[in-house]
Amino acid sequence: MNEFSPEKFYGKNMGALKPIDRNKKCKKELNINCLRKMPDHILGPSQFWAEFYKQAEALAVANKHSNDNEMLCTFVYQQNDGIRKFVVAHPEVYWWYYKDRPPESRCSYEVIPEGAPCWLYVDLEFLYELNPNSNGSRMTNTLIDILCAFMLKEWHLPCNKFNIINLDSTNNEKFSRHLIFAIKDVAFKDNFHVGKFMKYVCMEITNYLNNTETHHDILSTFSKIDIEELIINMKNGRKLFIDVGVYTKNRHFRIYKSTKWGKQSHLEISSDCKFILPKMYKEPELEYFINSLIAYFPRKKDIILLEFSNGEAQVITHSNKEQRQRINNITSYNTSSQYPEIDKYILDIIKPGKIRLCKYNEQLKTLIYEIIGYRYCENIGRWHKSNNIYLIVDITKQVIYQKCHDEECSDFLSSPKKLPEEINFQLDLDDEVFISYAMLAEEACFNDDSFTEIINT
Repeated sequence: MNEFSPEKFYGKNMGALKPIDRNKKCKKELNINCLRKMPDHILGPSQFWAEFYKQAEALAVANKHSNDNEMLCTFVYQQNDGIRKFVVAHPEVYWWYYKDRPPESRCSYEVIPEGAPCWLYVDLEFLYELNPNSNGSRMTNTLIDILCAFMLKEWHLPCNKFNIINLDSTNNEKFSRHLIFAIKDVAFKDNFHVGKFMKYVCMEITNYLNNTETHHDILSTFSKIDIEELIINMKNGRKLFIDVGVYTKNRHFRIYKSTKWGKQSHLEISSDCKFILPKMYKEPELEYFINSLIAYFPRKKDIILLEFSNGEAQVITHSNKEQRQRINNITSYNTSSQYPEIDKYILDIIKPGKIRLCKYNEQLKTLIYEIIGYRYCENIGRWHKSNNIYLIVDITKQVIYQKCHDEECSDFLSSPKKLPEEINFQLDLDDEVFISYAMLAEEACFNDDSFTEIINT
């Protein structure tokens, strides 16, 4: 393993895997503190560091020095002359030196290797000059809801804004967002399958908008005005504000805090990002960086892989017993419950909305109904513009409550409403011991944060 040297980060030309002299002075224009070497720890990451001019060499070395318990990534940065150079390093090591770079010099990208597992990632953008009335934040939230609904339909995979890292590099000229769907232990087989899925969703949206008489089992549950807002003006026509050209072989995708060379539009956490950090690291910024890496999976054998090809969704089954159980748990989420009479009652309440998913809690004897296409909130006495509501049925008390995912209403719990007598009559509650929702809901699983934890597990 090569001797590591931070002073060569973004430095002059260097042969692959060539040892570096730590005593050599840094170039002044780099502003790197040579003495601030990353502390080495017996339980810490490998201090491996190697630089290349050829991407193929970098990818080969990253693969060679990765194993089942530790993974090295390939990054690429642009030097002062704009030429891209490749670095193979552990993400923690790369972040240690990258974070101290002057903001204007953070021109770094992650290389998404061909055939490697990766998160679902999305690049969104439009020019303000051609779209002065477009609300990018609202458009992004609408698209997130649509993508979550498609993932639920195709893989029975629950997902919401708490699973998504929302990065913003908007400037005065252009709206720009990157979305990373960081769902625990679940990834796409590779970015080829991500691209197929995203192009399928885009085609479904476009066809739905072009045919006014078409009913769509997902898109019809959304406001058509909100969906139409996703179409933006281009210099050569109109299209969705999704860039579907980012799913190519060995794609370079900008990393957290990075800007494009010669510009000052850094990727930062957006103001409406609701991602919940797993809290695996002491430094929140490092944790955002690690979780926003699209192809960093140090324990590849433990992840569930999603495939999407020729319009069909599949899950790759693992031999790992724990992972088989986890995928079974994921697919146990349905759009209906074991109580069809309650399902019908919920559907009658939320017309024209739909049940996005239904989760039954055995311990509390409660049902959670996630709703799309119906956003009326009792707390504000009107529909929310973008955030969805959810309904909770306490089988024990035979009552229903309403909560919603809007941040301002996060502490709101509606007053209980009795289920109709004809439903209560059909519920068989004899000889069972129940735990009341009213006593345990806030401590257990029905506030927004813990509901997300249920989804993540």
